[in-house]
Amino acid sequence: MSYYVRAPGTCGEFLQGSIDGQPFLVTCPINRYSYALSEVQQPLRPYYCSLQPKAALATQQVKTLLETTSPATLAQWSHLKSGPTVYVRSDIVQGKGMASSSADISVAAMATALAYGRPLTLEELKEICLRIEPSDASFYPGVVQFDYISGVITEPLGNCPPMKIMIFDEGGEIDTVAFNAQSGLRDLIAEKEPYILESLALFKEGIAQHNVSLIGQAATLSAFANQRILHKPLLYELHEIGNHFNSVGTIIAHSGTIMGLLFPSDGAPLADCKAAVQQALPNLHYLDTVETTNEGITFMKR
Repeated sequence: MSYYVRAPGTCGEFLQGSIDGQPFLVTCPINRYSYALSEVQQPLRPYYCSLQPKAALATQQVKTLLETTSPATLAQWSHLKSGPTVYVRSDIVQGKGMASSSADISVAAMATALAYGRPLTLEELKEICLRIEPSDASFYPGVVQFDYISGVITEPLGNCPPMKIMIFDEGGEIDTVAFNAQSGLRDLIAEKEPYILESLALFKEGIAQHNVSLIGQAATLSAFANQRILHKPLLYELHEIGNHFNSVGTIIAHSGTIMGLLFPSDGAPLADCKAAVQQALPNLHYLDTVETTNEGITFMKR
C-alpha cells in the first residue's frame, strides 16, 4: 500500500511583518508543488529522489508524535525494521523564498503519518514544520495569516481569487533560518508596523470582495515597506513596468530573492510584459509564470 501527497509552494508572501510585536505572514500559495510517496510493503520505483535533511527530520518528528499520541498505530508496524519508506521530489525552486523547505517538510510528514495509518491534523503539521525551521503555511487550504516563528497566529483569511504571477529572480540564495536569526531584525520589522496594518486591512478587504486590485495594492505596500530589511535594487523599476502592462501589484519574497508581478487571471499581456522587463532589466532573471491556488496539502491512496 502506498500514499501520494502534494503541497504547494509560494511566490513569497502577500505581506509579512508584525502587529504589536507579533510576527506573521500572509501566504501566497501557487501551483508549483512538492510531492511525497510513502510505501510500507513494496519498494518504490527508483526515479523518486531520496529525502533531503529537513524532510528526513520531519519523518522522525512524526514517529515521535505517534509514539506519544497513537502508540497502537505504531505497534502494528513493529515488524518493519525501519518503518515506511518515504521519497520526496519537488518542482519548487530552492533558496529563493518559494517555501520549498516548508512544502518538502509538510509532504514528508503527512506521507509518513499516512503510511502508519493516521493522517496528521493541520495543527500537528504546523507544529512539526515549526519545530524544524521558521515556516510558511501553504499546506493550509486558502490563504492564511500565519505566525511563521511560533505559530501563535493561524487565521484563515479565505480563498484567493484567481491570479497569475510572473516571477523574476535577482539571483543568489538566502537561508531562511539564518535570515530570521540576524541581529536587529525585530526592530526593523517593528518600524514598518503602520504599513503592515494598512496592508493587512487592504488585503482582507480584497479577499472579502474578491478584488484583485486591492490584493495587489496590499502586496505592493508590504513589498515597498520591506526595502529597509532586504533591499531589492530593481523592485521599483519592475513595478513601473508592471503598471504599464496593467499589473495589479508587485509581490516579493520578504526573506528571499524573488519578485513577482500580479495580474488578473484573464486577458493580461504577459508575453509583452515579460519582453519589456527582460529588455529594461537584463540582470533580472525570468523564473516562471504561475497561478494562485487554494487547495493546500492533498493526498490519496495509490
